[in-house]
Amino acid sequence: AMSAVAFTRVVLSARQPTLGSGNERRRPTIGCCIAARSRIADGASLRRTTTIARLPTRRVTDGARCLAGPEQLFQLADGGGFSPIVPLVSILGGFAIARAVVYWRVQFITASMIGRHVPPGARRVLEYGVGQGRNLYYYPKNTGMVVGVDPDAKEDLLIQVSVAAGLPFVAKAQPCEAPNNQPDGSIDAVVTTGALGASKDPTAIVAEAARALKPGAPLVFVEDMSFGKGGVIDAVEASDEFESVEYDDGWATLPLLPHAIGVAVKRDTTDGGAGATTSAGDDFESSTGLAGKRSKKRRPR
Repeated sequence: AMSAVAFTRVVLSARQPTLGSGNERRRPTIGCCIAARSRIADGASLRRTTTIARLPTRRVTDGARCLAGPEQLFQLADGGGFSPIVPLVSILGGFAIARAVVYWRVQFITASMIGRHVPPGARRVLEYGVGQGRNLYYYPKNTGMVVGVDPDAKEDLLIQVSVAAGLPFVAKAQPCEAPNNQPDGSIDAVVTTGALGASKDPTAIVAEAARALKPGAPLVFVEDMSFGKGGVIDAVEASDEFESVEYDDGWATLPLLPHAIGVAVKRDTTDGGAGATTSAGDDFESSTGLAGKRSKKRRPR
């Protein structure tokens, strides 16, 4: 007696049309798939479906072969196929997670660096790469004014953000490398978050910032150095206007996502300058939140 499964295969195979003669091949039909699924439903071993995977792929009108016919689907279901997309997606997903973790960690460090190194009651602060004004919420509330320089500065948006942050603000839509038009020695602090890493000439930005800074005033930098955005630390250290440059060596050598996080103090020729430098160094270690976890690199000028 013929079983129901065998009868189904015979009947459906008999109804299968041929594609002609010559070099043309028969293509798998719905009957083959139904027969295979019937065997699986009856408890047959999955290895018996490998005969379906050996069937020729069907041809399309332009002569190209089908890339995802039913036989390939059964082969993947058996575990016999391997796609390089799987590990690629895993790698990209892991990198995206790591980048998100680093981003939020850097935001926390940026807020801490600005809060500690911008002097309370500073009359005027210069920020390079102000973007959408995210850092305006991190300044001390008694800061007199922040001058934001950014080639893509949107003044209307930045004014709204400054009002929400309760901070006087002036936007300057110009290249960061251009002169900032601030008087010599008139700025209490300079903050740069992204401008040095994105600039083709970070040395020009550092030189202009040093010119405008008061003696003993800090240059605070938090810069992304990934994907070839290097040269930030070298540009700061190359300036003779700073008596000390401190940055976190662990973040600077972080694989794939290195960041330049540090502070440089403008040379102070007046008495008491050394004490101010020592205080800035102590604040730097505590503001990064990495004391005892990552090394700190100090290079006095």
